[in-house]
Parts: sequence; C-alpha cells; structure tokens
Amino acid sequence: MVKFMKYFQLNLLVLVFIFFSSSVAFSTATNKFNQLVLAKNNLESSFGVRSVECFPFVENIGFTEDQIPLIEQCLTGTNLFKLALDQVPNAEIYSVGISTRFLRTGGFNTVLIPWNASLLETVTFLQGKISKNKQDLFLSKVSTLKGKINKNFNIFSLYCSQRISNKQCVAGYEILASIKKDPETKPIRWQEIILDDRQGLGKDSHSYRIKYDSTPKLALKILQLDPQKVWSPRNQMYKSIDLKFNKALKKRLQVATYFCSSELTEKNCIEGMTALNEMSEKQSMRMKAWGEVVIEKYNTFIKDDFDVSIRFDLPVDKLVNYFSSKTNKVEATENFVIAEKLEKRTLNNSSGLRAVCDLEGMRSKLCSKAFNNFISFISGNRDYRVKNPWTNIMFIDGTQLERVNFALNSSARHSYIYIDAASEPEDLEDHLIRFKK
Repeated sequence: MVKFMKYFQLNLLVLVFIFFSSSVAFSTATNKFNQLVLAKNNLESSFGVRSVECFPFVENIGFTEDQIPLIEQCLTGTNLFKLALDQVPNAEIYSVGISTRFLRTGGFNTVLIPWNASLLETVTFLQGKISKNKQDLFLSKVSTLKGKINKNFNIFSLYCSQRISNKQCVAGYEILASIKKDPETKPIRWQEIILDDRQGLGKDSHSYRIKYDSTPKLALKILQLDPQKVWSPRNQMYKSIDLKFNKALKKRLQVATYFCSSELTEKNCIEGMTALNEMSEKQSMRMKAWGEVVIEKYNTFIKDDFDVSIRFDLPVDKLVNYFSSKTNKVEATENFVIAEKLEKRTLNNSSGLRAVCDLEGMRSKLCSKAFNNFISFISGNRDYRVKNPWTNIMFIDGTQLERVNFALNSSARHSYIYIDAASEPEDLEDHLIRFKK
C-alpha cells in the first residue's frame, strides 16, 4: 500500500507539473475543445495516433448540454493516454476511443480506454501488447474464417463492430463459418453484415447486425432474411405517420424531414410523433424553425437553428419547455444573413486563412460571434501570417460530441485549423498564435 501511495503521489506530481508547464497543457487556454484539438495533434505528431474518438459508443446522453461533461472527460482521457504513451512509446496504437472500459478491438492497433483510469492501469494495459507472431496467427485465422464464410454466403461487406473484442470477433466468425450450407440456401441479400454485441437493423436498409454469440441456427435465419421484407413494415409505418400527422408536420411546424431511429419499435416511433403533434398545437412551437426531426431512443438535442432530435417518451410539457430556447424563424433568418455577410468580410484577409463555419450542428448566431472575433483578431494582428500547410480555419460547436469527433478525425485536419466557435477572444488568439509563421 505504501509503495502504491508513493507511486500515486509521484504520478500526481507529474500530472500537476505537466498541466502547468508543458505545451500540451495549454496554460493560457481555457476552452476544452481547443485544448482537445491540440492534444490530438500532439498524439498524432508524437506517436502516430491517427484517430481519437470521444465516447464513440455512448448512447444515453440526455439533452444538448449534457454533452459538455463528456467532452471535458474526453480531454482528461486524452491527456492520460498521452502520459501512458510516454511510458510505452512502442504501443503502436493508431486509434483510441476515450470511453468507460479497457478493450482491444478492431485488430491490434485500436483500443478503448476509460477516461478516468489511473496512469498505472493505462500503462499496464498498453504493456499487454500481443506479440507479432500471435498477431499474424490471429489475422491468418480471421482471413481463413472469412474465406470460408464468403465461399458459402458471399457477403459483400462482413466485419466486426469495435464494440466487441478481438476474441469475440473471432468467436462470431467461427459461428458463421460453422453453418452448414444447404443446397436450397438462398443467396444473401444483405450487402453488409456486422458482428456486434447486439442484434438488429444496421445503419440502413442493406445492413444488419448479428450478435457475435448467436447460435448457428439463428445466424442462418438472419442471413436468410429478405431486407425488403424487414424494412417493409417501417415503410408502411412512415406512410401511416404521413397520413396521421401531416397537418402537424407540414402545416403547423413546417418540418423539412423526419425519421425514427432504427432502434425504435413502431409503437415507440408513434409515441414520439404523437408528442410532436401535441407540441404543434402550441403557438410558441409554431414560431420556431424546424428542419430535420429525428425521433430517438434516448436523446433530445437542439443541433442548430433548425435540426433537432427528440426522445420518444418525453412528456409534451417537458419538450415544449425545453424547445422554448430554440431559435424562432425570424431570428434564424436574420442570424443567417448576418453570418453570411460576416463570412464575406473575412475573405482575402492578410492572415492567409479562409474562415468558414461547420456546415452541420452550427447555430447562425454562434457562427456570427466566431466571425466577429476572427475579424477583430486580424484587425489587431496585422502582421499575423499562418504557417504552411494551414489554409482554413473552421469554427465548430465544441459542445456537440458528434461535431467534436468530426473535427478530431476529419480528413482535412492537416490543413484546417479547428476551433470552438464559442471561443472568447483570448482563447481564439491563444489558439491561432500556435499556427503563426
């Protein structure tokens, strides 16, 4: 115990020292998203980590603002991971998910780590690297199993979800490979089969998830399903919804488009649409700007001026109260025009940066604030020139988990400087100075 306490105290001192002195600690920056982007850049340049995902499999978040603590926790986990890699530099991890558990998944270069793990736990986990010989044996086994599966079923895209471990993935392949093909077996019509820790519809009408420990009999039954027949009831459900709720959706709220999460049953979906219908009877709700509406199992988000997601079972009065902060149609139009004008003012500025706002999940008012701060920065720093290869600055809503993960892993991240649109002028300056010539 004494030895452990000394180790803990030493690690704590190291953490404190790094927080106050290193380039990853961002001593003058306060914005968590900006710190997270810089931390990811550091991992990429120092250790070859290509992807950092913040809570990639989290589902039950709650409301828009409930994403903020997750992003703060992701920063904590990312800095922890960096400290662990300092001690295990040969870990060869290319993709890390900051999560709630330790897991080696997706082969040998992808891991999940808990955001609140101790440094000792994380170092020990990374040191448990599998030898190259065992990796080759594993990959050879996977290749053989997939070859056998596709000889029988010819599945266009077959892979394992990163929710499951390497061991669970192989177990799933073994089950599919053990299925005896009957001469009367119909050709597989699913384009994509995913081995996962759950069973059900995938991301679209051509995709299906099979639980990795399903019996061969059940797995075969799923493979033999007709995608059109599986999705036909949902298509009929949408037709019924259009007939029943058309007045609420199109005339009262003027919703651009809507759909229900594939995780929801028809009953769940109707429950959510009924709540939306009752909301539309409120004049205050008709004044709001509605774009895409998604009925979801867990979350209620205001994504931008228009798009929202709605938890299917929330009481109407709670929804009305929550969406009272949503932008009105007139405000949304005015804010968009202002943002558009400000964007034009940023063109051909002396810094060499083209300024843009994220096309998804961005409120026009927030975008305008970002443009104003950028214009003020350029006006006050006439000698500022950006280093190569940076060519663009993109403003992101750093409180939305999906957009944060987009920015961290965007294919354009080597030329785009990503920054929180809500950054205060000091944070904006602190961030941009790092990219100065």
